[in-house]
Amino acid sequence: MEYEKELKEILDAVNKYFTNESPHFLDYHINNETSFFNDLIGALCMLNKRCPDEGVKFLKRIGSIKGVARSDFDQIVQALCELIIALHFMVNFPSSDGYKIVWEPLGRNGKNPEFLISSKDWRIFVEVKSPSLYEWEKANEGKAQQLVGRLGCMKEVLENLHGSESVSLPLDNRIKDFLTSAEAKFSSFDEIGVPTYGLLFVCWGERMFEAITPLYNGGCGLLRDSSFYKDKDNNPIRFPHISGVYVTQHKFFLEHILSERWMLKPGKSLAYGEYWTFGSPPNPILCMNEHAMHPIPNKLFEFLQAVPAGQSLDPISSPMDFVMWLPTRRTPNA
Repeated sequence: MEYEKELKEILDAVNKYFTNESPHFLDYHINNETSFFNDLIGALCMLNKRCPDEGVKFLKRIGSIKGVARSDFDQIVQALCELIIALHFMVNFPSSDGYKIVWEPLGRNGKNPEFLISSKDWRIFVEVKSPSLYEWEKANEGKAQQLVGRLGCMKEVLENLHGSESVSLPLDNRIKDFLTSAEAKFSSFDEIGVPTYGLLFVCWGERMFEAITPLYNGGCGLLRDSSFYKDKDNNPIRFPHISGVYVTQHKFFLEHILSERWMLKPGKSLAYGEYWTFGSPPNPILCMNEHAMHPIPNKLFEFLQAVPAGQSLDPISSPMDFVMWLPTRRTPNA
């Protein structure tokens, strides 16, 4: 068996860190050995083989998130998003071909991205973020007007027309914080003799435009010259160590998997995506950073199957200004 040693280590860790002494969101999957549980074990075996003991540490981390509060669930989803992205990189850059992966490499400032993967020709730092959106969605579920970008007087226009109580505001500060955090992590590593790329993955809910718009809207996008985020001299603040931002729907995808609203074939619960197939997340959207020190070379990152921002045919994954919801708008998932 390819992962015989790793399998024993991972199963021992499951028994150690998931004891049923207090409720945990993964108890159902573990006790019933669901398809998701088996996929999780397989993914952690691969991680433990490429990065010794990191699969065990991952189980310790999510095993410590006990309780049934929504915040506990969101923390578990965040960790699983990181695992999905890492797994896709490990599959596409195997150690047998000379690729090396370092889990949570430590920079000069003590900060660390999720992982570093490298070859003799390049290195890639990857950071993964997945926000908690439940409270925001709950607070704004009855509002028919959604301002998606920070656009001049648009807020005042909508509030004058419909009343401030019916307008939800952008989530752009969360995206700004993600960029600031990733820039601090990527910039803490010294330049070496090969190109270094910094990739930020933002694993969002169903409405991907809520993350894409603050990044790439032509009137306010954080990666554009028109960015709303400026310094004291009114110059746009740049993020030169971030080559690009990939917005995905993996948060939404995982929430449905964990609640078994979607029942996928074995081996698909933690899949990065098989696009244009039922039950798979839509293509990620790539928001290129035109001010990056090392722009993304298309050939190297074809395996991420991303659509450039603004080129998606689906409005749910396109930059917008505002949205006017019909009365049939769905309420947030409980």
